[in-house]
Amino acid sequence: MALDTKIAALILAAGYSSRMGEFKPLLPLGASTVMEEAVERFRRAGIEDIRVICGHRADELRPVIARLGIRGILNSRFERGMYSSVLAGVESLEAEIEAFFVLPVDVPLVKPATIAALAASYRQTRPKIVYPRFEGLRGHPPVISTELAAKLPDDCEGGLAAFLGGYEEEAADLDVIDQAVLMNCNTRLDYLKLKAYRSREEIPAYRECMALLKGRNATGELISHCQTVAEAARMLAVELYSAGLDPDFELVGAAGLLHDLAKGLAPDHAEAGARFLETIGYSRVASAVASHTDIEPERQACPDEADIVHLADKFVKGDKVVSLEERFEGALKKFAARPEVLEAVQRRLRNARTINARFENILGVSPHDLVGKYGALMRAAVGGPRNIYLARHGAVEHQSGVKCYIGQTDLCLSKEGIEQAEKLAAKLRPIPLTAIFSSDLGRASDTAKIIGALHGIETTAMSSFREIALGDWEGLTFEDVRRLHPAEYEQRGRDIAHFRPSGGESFTDCARRVIPAFRDAIYSTRGDILIVAHAGVNRILLCFAMGKPLSELFEIEQDYCCLNRIGCRDFSLELESLNEPLSLVR
Repeated sequence: MALDTKIAALILAAGYSSRMGEFKPLLPLGASTVMEEAVERFRRAGIEDIRVICGHRADELRPVIARLGIRGILNSRFERGMYSSVLAGVESLEAEIEAFFVLPVDVPLVKPATIAALAASYRQTRPKIVYPRFEGLRGHPPVISTELAAKLPDDCEGGLAAFLGGYEEEAADLDVIDQAVLMNCNTRLDYLKLKAYRSREEIPAYRECMALLKGRNATGELISHCQTVAEAARMLAVELYSAGLDPDFELVGAAGLLHDLAKGLAPDHAEAGARFLETIGYSRVASAVASHTDIEPERQACPDEADIVHLADKFVKGDKVVSLEERFEGALKKFAARPEVLEAVQRRLRNARTINARFENILGVSPHDLVGKYGALMRAAVGGPRNIYLARHGAVEHQSGVKCYIGQTDLCLSKEGIEQAEKLAAKLRPIPLTAIFSSDLGRASDTAKIIGALHGIETTAMSSFREIALGDWEGLTFEDVRRLHPAEYEQRGRDIAHFRPSGGESFTDCARRVIPAFRDAIYSTRGDILIVAHAGVNRILLCFAMGKPLSELFEIEQDYCCLNRIGCRDFSLELESLNEPLSLVR
């Protein structure tokens, strides 16, 4: 990409990071750090002049800045807040600089394409300010002309935003398909979301998929169809996962949502949609979208994400679940008098039947029956916001008084644990829960019963929500395992997701029973529900909700009787709160 030498980038990294509790610029993100990610994205967008404004812990940033080959600007008044860093950055700009980006360091994942588009928009129309806008909301980084920056006062109540607000008539908004313009890193939850987003950035998030559909003027009927196909695809993916395969849930969901992106806009809408997605950097999704109308079953023996989306689409007509025969009935009749077209339709039906048979052989049940089981509930769920509350059980009685691997050992709540469960029940009193599920192990089911009694709800205990089985490690202290099973202990550290102790489960094994049970709990209910489970189970479900790999599940803290809230709307899951302690009453 051609370098833009007249537009600079100011990355603000002088603050205390007080809300985060850790120094944000140097937090790990991907293979580098938060600050390095931000710098690299400007470079990939063709911005050569990048300056980092330092203040708090500047000595730690200087070596990194030097290694990156960019400029560091010291804000000696950083304690006065972010506006002072903007002033320090502006003061460093040479006369030939025409405009500059302003990016807080804790908004590091803005796509290079977004940055390049903002620069191009400024070049074309020369407004005083260009804001990136996603879902109607302005985000970072704006492009600001140096002509306007010359008017910045030494102090401004409300900061830069208040100053820029006085120039609305000279500002422009650029709509972008980039959720990251709104994603910062103020809290631990924000940081976990950033890491999850970074790990799957080649797949558009749910909100980005919806923005893509609306940007292509998709009708409400088409969006409803795409949502239903996406959820049918995710359901099939979960079943395949439970059967031992490893489909990418995020890829399946995004491809399902976007499979008809070019419907009505091109004769071969599958290929046209795939080409468009390829041009904006979503090649994996494009590959699955390209084959959703027709697919060659002989290309491989084991179903992949493209097969899942293809079959899900064939089970959905409009927003209703139908059989393969019903799905093809109209086309077979319509083209009965056109043999060349009819043959193509019949071939697609044969291919779909082959894929269907392959799924049935793996799952042991009809894929259509699995999807059809929840067909009506899927349609009813679209548009209905709800919350899934996820709690950990209270403290337990430990005979040894030392931390140990308890897994599925059935322990009782301690006196402290009972008190915690009562406090959690009081905290949840204002929430209109419609159902409560729990693990059938005593410590979880007893916690759930205490909460259920206050709400007048009989709890449903499920073995699928049991904690991970640890086999020979059950009951051993951490030190015992290190001493008795040193090789296995090291192996677990190297591959936490797949390591399986003798006689026990891996976290992947555990997820294969937990995730289907989670989706069953959602489908079988309406309104807000509560699930009371265990630290390991909760971490699996929170990873699932964030699209975070299981290898990182121990980054998620789960204290006794903590509460997590997962927002659920139109089949999308969004983690809203994490590890809330009992002291935080809503």
